[in-house]
Formats: sequence, structure tokens, C-alpha cells
Amino acid sequence: MKIVILCFLLIFILFPSFSQTKKLEIWGTSAEFEELYTIKKILKKEKKIDLVFEIQVETRSKYIQSVISGTGPDLVIGAHDWIGEFAKNGVISEINLSKEDINSFYPISIQGFSYNGKLYGIPYCIESIILFYNKKIIKDVPETWEEILEFAKKYTNAKENKFGFLYGVSNNFYTNYPFIASQGGYIFGFKDGKYDINDIGLDNEGSLIGAKFIKKLATEKIVPISTGIATIQTSFLDGKVAIIMDGPWNIPLYERQLGKENLGIAKLPTLNGKPSVPFVGSRGIMLNSVSKNKDLAKIFLTEYIMTKKGQLEIFKKSGRPPAHIEASKDAIKENPNIKIILDTALKGTLMPNIKAMAVVWNYAAGMIDKILIGESTVEDALKTGTKSIREEISKKQSKYE
Repeated sequence: MKIVILCFLLIFILFPSFSQTKKLEIWGTSAEFEELYTIKKILKKEKKIDLVFEIQVETRSKYIQSVISGTGPDLVIGAHDWIGEFAKNGVISEINLSKEDINSFYPISIQGFSYNGKLYGIPYCIESIILFYNKKIIKDVPETWEEILEFAKKYTNAKENKFGFLYGVSNNFYTNYPFIASQGGYIFGFKDGKYDINDIGLDNEGSLIGAKFIKKLATEKIVPISTGIATIQTSFLDGKVAIIMDGPWNIPLYERQLGKENLGIAKLPTLNGKPSVPFVGSRGIMLNSVSKNKDLAKIFLTEYIMTKKGQLEIFKKSGRPPAHIEASKDAIKENPNIKIILDTALKGTLMPNIKAMAVVWNYAAGMIDKILIGESTVEDALKTGTKSIREEISKKQSKYE
């Protein structure tokens, strides 16, 4: 017995890692860590790997700075549109998966975490804006924007602060994009797995038609031009608006305040017979290019995060559609609203994950605001705004690709 004990002691002295829990540091927000909490427990129990959470403000910029200086966490949680900047700066590692593994995810989520044909992260959810409605006011939402417009005309009474439909129209290109893209407008051309930042479709005929509908919502006093995201959320929770356009991340809030039985969820309607095309986002986990624990990190990513079981554990906490196809099928069985979100998202446009998108954000919201306040005609606002985007990108093209 003494010999056995001495042998074990010798192993612990010579190989201390044999008895110790290994650690992986990961940066993100408190909400994201809550989503990973169950996986953290399973990982520690099964693999003796402790996932150490560190909450960060301004994660994106701090992560780049830390890795460039040779430090930083082993992993970082973030949006797919960080990928281009991260990859160009060399702060994340390529992740090689088999064709079978890649095909287990919705293609739009894999595209989001890819840059120049290489995969740089594991997606765990996809989402886009949808419609919410108060069943106390309206039982079902019309399937076309034209019908919603007619309903809103009859129901809206601005003096009583009652509205048939509201969305964050003011200074917000993200929420206005579904109308523009539904008719054929687009941000950048996309071919052979790469964005063409010289091909910008925000002043084409389709964009013009979509923007004119946005203008119509304003001129016919359906949506006040000062309406922001905070306004629609407050009005909806106060029972002052029948239908809103917002993100699925607010489902828990609306269910809690209005009651599940009173909250309706619907996919975005058609405009001129064509489906709405919202921006689609995906969130996932990326691997630090200078991490000293890449082998452990890959175990965490491939054996837990990218599996059906792992994605369902995250779904139970987040409530957002899994990026994993089979996991999403189980999620739909548990919550039928997931199908509604997916049906809308899978018809959407992936938000470009290249730095040139920052230029679009700088000009596009103002372009829409000029239309709303009547500072420019629809045609002039689109032409001028798009011209500014093209010129800004052309000055430093290599920076923005």
C-alpha cells in the first residue's frame, strides 16, 4: 500500500498537470457567459477543463489590442461581422472542419464566420428582426406590408399615442434595410466567396422602390420620423401599438411584460409580392491566434460548441435559433417561434463581415433620414449617399476589403 501511495505522489510531483484542472480563458459579455454556463459545467466534469469567463466592455477593440501585444484570452465570443477585421489583423486562427461538419450548419452561419474562403469561428446562433404583435389589439398580422399600411391607417391615432405599426425608423439603416433589399437593393456584390466592395447596390432601381415605401410610411403618418428603438419598445409594452418590428433578443422581455398568451410573433411580410430581406446576424466563438492552449480550445469548440447537444444547451439559455441544423429542429419542437425567426432569417442578407461595412454605417442612416425629413428627394438621397460610400471606400480600398 505504501508503495502505491508513493508512486501516486511521485506522479503528482513530476507531472503536476496530471492532477490539475486545465484552464481556458474566454472573453465576452455576462449574457453570453450565462448561455455557456451549462457547457462550462459539463466541460469541467468530463474533460477537467475549466472555462474561465472574463466580462469585457468593448470586447472587440480590446481583444485586437491584447492579441497584437501577445496576450489576450484563449477564446472570444462575438458577432460574425468581426471576422474580417480580426482575420486581417491576424488575431484569430483558422478552424479546419470536415465537409460533413460544415454541412451540419446553416450555410449562412458558416459564411458569416468565413473570410476569403477560410473558416475562423464556430457559429452557435442566427437571427434577424421579425414582427411582434399584441394579440389584445390584433389577432393575426397581415402577410403583406401593403395590408399592414392599411390596417395602421385605420387604427393609428397620434393624439392618443396609439399606433398600428411602429419600427425604429430614425437614424437606423439596420431596420430600414428589409424594405430596400426586398426590391433588389444590396450592400456589396458577392461572388466566389468574396465581397466586391466596388459593387454597391444602394442606388439601384430596387433600392429606390424600397426607399419610396419608407417615405410613404412617414408621409402618410404611419410611423413618426423621430421613432427610435427605445420608443417602439416602450409603446409596445404600454399597449399603445399593435405591431412592431424588432429583434428576437427581446422575446423574453415582451413575454414577461405582456404575457406569453398576448404576444404574437410573425415573419416579415412581403412588399410588392417580394419577401422582406432583413440583415442576418450570427454569433459564435473564435480562437486566439497566439493562444498557448489551442489543443484544449479545439476540444471545447469541436466536442462541445459545434455539436447538436452543445448548441441545444446554449439555446436553452439564449432562446435564439441554433446555427446547427439538427439542433434547430429540436429547438422548433420546443418553441415554434424558432421556425418563424428562421423562416425570416434564411431569406435575409448576411451582414457583411468586412471592414467596408463601417463606411456603409457612416452614411446609410443619414441617407434615409434625409428622405424622411424631406431634405432630399428619394432619388437624390440614394445617389448622393451611395456616391459618398463609393468614394470613401475607393480612397483606402485595401483597408476595407
